[in-house]
Amino acid sequence: MSERRVLVIASQCEALGQLGFLPQVAEELHKVMIDPERGACMPALDTGGLLIDPSVKETKDAIRKAYWRAAKDEATLFIAYIGHGEKADEDFYLLPRDAENPPDSDTAVHLTNLIKEAHKKAVGQVDGLAVLVDACYSGQAGFGAAQSWVRGLGGMLRFEVLTASADRPAANGCFSRSLTSLLRDGISAVPSEHLHCVNLRPLIKKQCPNQEPQNPAYNPDETLWLAKNAGAIREPWAQTPLADEIQRLTRAYQFTPALSDVVALSLEQRCVAVIGDAGTGKSALAAALAWPNAAKGQVPAGFVHAIALLTEATTPRELAKTLTEQLARSVKGFKNAQQSFVRDTPYEEQQKLDTLERQLLGPLTWLARQPGQVDDVRVAVDALDRLATGARGSVMEMLNELGNLNFVHLLVTARPDTDLPSQASSYVLGPAPDEKVQQYLEQRKIPRARQTEVMEAAGGSWLVVRMLADLLCERPEAPIGAGQLVLADIYEEMLARGSTDDDKNLRRVLGILAAAGAGPLLPLVLLCKANGMLGGPESPPLVRDQLVRLRGLAVRAAAGTEEEHAGLFHQTLADHVAGRLPEENLAAHRALATSIEALVPIGSPGSSPVDLTDAVQRYAFEREAEHLWTLGDVDRALASLSARTSPVPRDNLRRWQLWLLRVEAQFGSDHAITFTIRNNIAHLTAECGDTSKALRLFEKLLPDQERLLGPDHPDTFKTRNNISYAIGIGGNIHEALTLAKTLLPRQESVLGSYHPLTLTVRNNIAQWTGECGHAREALQLLKTLLPDQERVLGVDHPDVLRTRNNIALWAGGSGDPHEALRLFQALLPDQERVLGHDHPVTLTIRNNIAHFTGECGNAQEALRLFKALLPDQERVLGQDHVDTFRTRGNIALWTGNGGNPREALNLSETLLRNQERVLGADHPNTLTIRNNIASWTGECGNVQKALRLFEALLADQKRVLGPDHPDVMTTLNNLATWTSKSGDPREALRLFQALLSDEERMLGPTHPTTLTIRNNIAYLTGECGNASEALRLFKLLLPDLKRVLGPRHPNTLLAADSINHLKGYQ
Repeated sequence: MSERRVLVIASQCEALGQLGFLPQVAEELHKVMIDPERGACMPALDTGGLLIDPSVKETKDAIRKAYWRAAKDEATLFIAYIGHGEKADEDFYLLPRDAENPPDSDTAVHLTNLIKEAHKKAVGQVDGLAVLVDACYSGQAGFGAAQSWVRGLGGMLRFEVLTASADRPAANGCFSRSLTSLLRDGISAVPSEHLHCVNLRPLIKKQCPNQEPQNPAYNPDETLWLAKNAGAIREPWAQTPLADEIQRLTRAYQFTPALSDVVALSLEQRCVAVIGDAGTGKSALAAALAWPNAAKGQVPAGFVHAIALLTEATTPRELAKTLTEQLARSVKGFKNAQQSFVRDTPYEEQQKLDTLERQLLGPLTWLARQPGQVDDVRVAVDALDRLATGARGSVMEMLNELGNLNFVHLLVTARPDTDLPSQASSYVLGPAPDEKVQQYLEQRKIPRARQTEVMEAAGGSWLVVRMLADLLCERPEAPIGAGQLVLADIYEEMLARGSTDDDKNLRRVLGILAAAGAGPLLPLVLLCKANGMLGGPESPPLVRDQLVRLRGLAVRAAAGTEEEHAGLFHQTLADHVAGRLPEENLAAHRALATSIEALVPIGSPGSSPVDLTDAVQRYAFEREAEHLWTLGDVDRALASLSARTSPVPRDNLRRWQLWLLRVEAQFGSDHAITFTIRNNIAHLTAECGDTSKALRLFEKLLPDQERLLGPDHPDTFKTRNNISYAIGIGGNIHEALTLAKTLLPRQESVLGSYHPLTLTVRNNIAQWTGECGHAREALQLLKTLLPDQERVLGVDHPDVLRTRNNIALWAGGSGDPHEALRLFQALLPDQERVLGHDHPVTLTIRNNIAHFTGECGNAQEALRLFKALLPDQERVLGQDHVDTFRTRGNIALWTGNGGNPREALNLSETLLRNQERVLGADHPNTLTIRNNIASWTGECGNVQKALRLFEALLADQKRVLGPDHPDVMTTLNNLATWTSKSGDPREALRLFQALLSDEERMLGPTHPTTLTIRNNIAYLTGECGNASEALRLFKLLLPDLKRVLGPRHPNTLLAADSINHLKGYQ
């Protein structure tokens, strides 16, 4: 966004009477203009933005410097003058402190000539100019400036002037006082996010009846807003990006019987679909339903609680944000429903939901279960036909689910042959009635003589009517062809009016907007970049100049802000422009794709989700693949879909499912690209938590690949590896290891030992080996793998960094926490260099460093590291992220391990309440915190309460996780341990013996956890008085400990000490 600069000049004039309202009103106006929440301007000069009682020379120098500096920095400039002014012949002069009266260009300030001269000498381009003048005869300044600047600058400067008086004295600073008050307090009747001169002039005139404010302009630009609108919000969509578009759609709106019919139908039916061809007024009708003021009493107040205007770039996340922001304003209890839904929904279930289900459908469903808390809620969604492939599945499923809620009424609009919500009742829009067209044209001030021509040409199309009205407003004598015109004819006339065929700069911008699609969906920064790629200027002011020239054809949102977007006003125009010059259209698609890659380079697949709060990343997420697909670059389109992912796995799954339909339609079901997408769908299904379905999808894909590609194709090998992986994360780690070991030799013989896919299988074998209890063997396998990966992939490849992370983890798992700590500390700077300090994986490594610092015996340093990590996780991931909660749990853990179990208990109990709210009572992490609370309760001396807490936890874990889950085994182990500490070794021994058979069945007899239980059984056997049996058990255990953990592992040494101790009793 270009900066906004302001210069406020207030001056008495020694030759004239004292103005009692100065300098106060100037100081107040300057304060409002530099307020970040109002005018959001920076001072125009290094010395500041407020000039009090300057001389003529100082005034001229300040205006020149402000203009030149703004031009150099391509900033938008606001100049305000409050003081004396005088008319001399046809000229107007500002009269600063030492000005003479009567004035001339030497003894006063001729503002018009000063600006014109400054513009001609400026290096660069001012991104629009607004001049505010509160002085006698200042109307002359406005009209003189408008005429002179347009003549002298050849229409190169976009500007607006707002003056206090017409051609008579100003009075008492009323103009400036009123202007400041309106900018500070906002205007509730204006739904836009920003206030422009056109909004302020009638209100200033009303508040200052002795003045006649004037507002001459040339190409007035939406960038020239004076302040953010702080007025109270009346409509739920007011002061959002929707506001400008809803106002545009309802300009001079003429309600027809269709509006009343749709209102009545929506009161009776749960879902109404308004169907019509392009130009029949669907979007205008939807906007009028959302803004009853535009419908002149035909729509009840508050009829629509939330509205969305879809474009091809609308993502599920953006749609959820648009609707939920409005519902939070318009529906009592919706905010609470959002929080309650998250609190009451288990984390695993939330992972299976897409964005719309989490943020919109879930809270509304929760509200439906609260009797009497909510009345009817009406949601309007315009232009279903414009949904992009990647968003269609989520949106349509959401609409169908909303239709099942008995208090929700849906209103949708679409073209014929569009898929509709399952319960929709259709209402077909007919042609525009002549009498309504005539009333519309009257309101647009189209001469009666031309109205008949328009009606004949339009043939009942509201779109043609509006286009012709726009044309006649600018060129009242413009000819209209005889008979009914099609849209193409109108568009050709409008394009000819703008000289788009002759002006290369204008044609470039028009072509880029057409390639992007209709509606304000293209970020300005991306438009500028693409324009530069095609040989045009990248400068925002120069691109905005072209957008202003396309007024009536182009629409903009959040103009003059960091979030400015632009697009063509209607999809039929985008299609028409694209079809006129096919080669230029492809060049525009190519420029957009290249610009996206330049601004937000694509990362490695799955490296990290895109930041959907960033405008360019959001556009790339939804549209880059579409541009590449149009260019025929299918491989890069699919690479974009793989690399630019949503943070919500379900959204990614839905997107691939819909792209599968498109790819199958073009390439068929037996094509390698189709198989690739099926593989992605299976993988994402597992990521969404449904590993059994993912396994079925992989197993179904494999024979198709073997039949078409052959059993030794790399993709076939990849699927076999994925089957192994899915089986492993589904719990059968021994089978996963067996399958991976079976796959490896065949893959090595076909692809080679150092093919990336072979290296992946070797990594999986190492991981499953460790999971099966063989930590030292896993560590050795990973150490052998690492140099091969570094040689093939490069030392900074994500897989190499991941292997280094796993080596460190298994070093710790093998009983060497010092080596694990050393390895993690060596890995951290490389991870920070490659992925960045704030990447989630980097934060995880910091977590591991803190953990192993504690394992090495330095509890205080571990606690310090975890406390340093926590604020970074809260900033990057959010306070309610699972990893953030885990760090809080570790802080509690090492607080206790450091000797303060009571504080550890307090921290854990606080964390439990937070996790139950966010993750739900049945989330595994919530259950883990309950385990910790039980342990710290015992450490604080209340052993019996600890046992009760463990028993209550065990029942919930078995219900939620199943009887064989590792966390259930951990709780059984803790229950036995604390039973022993309670003074009942015989019951503890019985519990450990019962647990041993389960652990041997699931983990194997030599798994480290199994070995620990065998150690406890041997120890308790001795405690129960059977020293000889205890010795026998320890002697059987020791060789297994040496073989699995190593001779120097602490557990091995402890068992050896126990044997020596027991021998002393014999």
